[in-house]
Amino acid sequence: MKDTDMQFVGWREVVSLPKFKLKDLRAKIDTGAKTSALHADSIEFININGKKYVKFLFITEDGKHHYIKSPFIEERAIKSSNGDKTIRPVVKTEIKMGKERFEIEVTLINRDLMGFKMLIGREALNGRFLINPAKHNLLKSKKEKTQ
Repeated sequence: MKDTDMQFVGWREVVSLPKFKLKDLRAKIDTGAKTSALHADSIEFININGKKYVKFLFITEDGKHHYIKSPFIEERAIKSSNGDKTIRPVVKTEIKMGKERFEIEVTLINRDLMGFKMLIGREALNGRFLINPAKHNLLKSKKEKTQ
């Protein structure tokens, strides 16, 4: 996609993860992160019909509990913003950002102490969006912005 065809995103956006039934997540756009990250509590590995899955709990900002199962992709060493390395499970899911829907990989980590339950990394943004760090919520429709 040419740069002129790409939509702008701000430093934070509202996204949805339809396969996980998670809507209206406040996500931080983080070009310092290669892979996107999603908050997860109570992470477990389970076997279903001989295939490895990750089961985890996601608690929304309004306190709703979502128990999610997703096929396990791999474990990956991720260097956090403070320089510590952690081993995190990786899953794939669909993300909806504005009018765009596409598949991304996300690492699962407890983000209780962070301001956002989700980070959108470079792999998800590359070739799809341009970033304006001075703005936020650029993907909302005009109708949504006035509400």
